Amino acid sequence: MVQPTIAEFLQKTSYQSLNEFATTYWAVIKTKGSMNEQWKKRNEDIYDGWYDCRYESRYISIDCIKGTFLFDGMTIGLLPEKITSNELFVRVFGEHIFEVQAAKSSNTYITKHSYHGDRRIQYEFHFNDQIECLTITERHIQTNGIFELIPHNCFETELPDMFVSNHSHWWNAKDQTVEFRPVHFNGTDFLNNKPYILSIETGYIITTEIVNTQILVNQSSAFFENLFNRYFIRLDDKSCVYMMIDNASHFIQLPLNDIIIHIHLSRLRIAFKYNSNSGMITSREYSDMCIDENQWLGTLTGLISGLLLATLPINNHRLAHYPYRKLIVPFGQIHGAEVLHNNYQTITIQRKSFLKKYLHHYFF
Repeated sequence: MVQPTIAEFLQKTSYQSLNEFATTYWAVIKTKGSMNEQWKKRNEDIYDGWYDCRYESRYISIDCIKGTFLFDGMTIGLLPEKITSNELFVRVFGEHIFEVQAAKSSNTYITKHSYHGDRRIQYEFHFNDQIECLTITERHIQTNGIFELIPHNCFETELPDMFVSNHSHWWNAKDQTVEFRPVHFNGTDFLNNKPYILSIETGYIITTEIVNTQILVNQSSAFFENLFNRYFIRLDDKSCVYMMIDNASHFIQLPLNDIIIHIHLSRLRIAFKYNSNSGMITSREYSDMCIDENQWLGTLTGLISGLLLATLPINNHRLAHYPYRKLIVPFGQIHGAEVLHNNYQTITIQRKSFLKKYLHHYFF
């Protein structure tokens, strides 16, 4: 006799209890706070517990006897394997198990629980079977902010490797920006640690530091190409070199002969500083040395790889009788090629990925 009593109660209260239940347990409605839909008993059998209603394009069903809660016939559950095994999902979420519900759109799932503490973030997953494409959306309940996860390989031919491999990339359509965040979402600083922002309007990637904002130098620019091909190609691949313009907030107003550019070799973990006034490139690791414009060492004929450092001009008076230089030689595979009409070989060092654990090493 329980079900007839429940049926009578629901009818007298205009099925408000079912609306409240759906609001509490369906994440889509929970974010809005309320629901006021018209429910219908599925059949006239007084012992049948099924009730149905339509919310926008979705059909919701509740079985008051068995406690079943369905959305378009789908129960609350886990993400399908075609989503959890997708490269886009695995890279950021790893083996994390989400409890999900059906979202508004078909073939779309939204997390039942929110994440990142009081920030109240939900994740939405949509898989397009026709083109086998996964879309992952991050929804900020408090601010109504929406971010879409971009596959990192979209940037592989456009940006230095450090900006691709070391970050996940989240598109904000409202602000027309891309946030560079940590790769793994379960870190405590996943939302706040966004050291770089790409503005679609300006085309610049800038740091988020307030004191000294920096701009990434375009790798296809003449300036980058000139410095890289003249010096840094001797140490590493182009994808492992990036340059940041100092004091970017005043960059547009500054004359071209009054800028500082920080040059990073991410794989070797060394850096240099270019001063446009002096044209000098000083070493971060060896603060009393700079890149020697004359890369001829006087020995090791034919060695193309390796960067030669010399003492700074201000120190020359101290070292007049004991001048010294340093040759930075990167770790890698040595390759030689005979030079026609000469008695020596050209020697290059190739930086292969299968030697990854040694790629940050260099010699003097």
